[in-house]
Amino acid sequence: MSKRSNKKQITKGARALRFMREQAKLSLRTAAEKTGLSMSLVAHLEQGRTGILPHHLEKLVSVYGSTIQNHLMFESGATSLPQDVRSECLEIVRSMSLEQLRIVHPVLITLKQRH
Repeated sequence: MSKRSNKKQITKGARALRFMREQAKLSLRTAAEKTGLSMSLVAHLEQGRTGILPHHLEKLVSVYGSTIQNHLMFESGATSLPQDVRSECLEIVRSMSLEQLRIVHPVLITLKQRH
């Protein structure tokens, strides 16, 4: 998958890129500026909207202070990524239809009130 897709397919590789960028404490904009890639491309790579090409990966991991081997370890599952429950829940909510959101809304309100 080398062309941009309207459908997200957040793979372990895409998730690893985001994790590595966040660990380097870089915004999407800063990562793009430092790599010479567009901010939209970096975002699409992290969202699984476009495939990760080797030359993009080389630039990104270098700026993130990491290596391709580290990325491959995360991608293969040899090293697990820490779970970011909040981000994963937000991704789920963003992907839901309005009808689905109407169904879960009362549950979310109830949970918020218990907090």
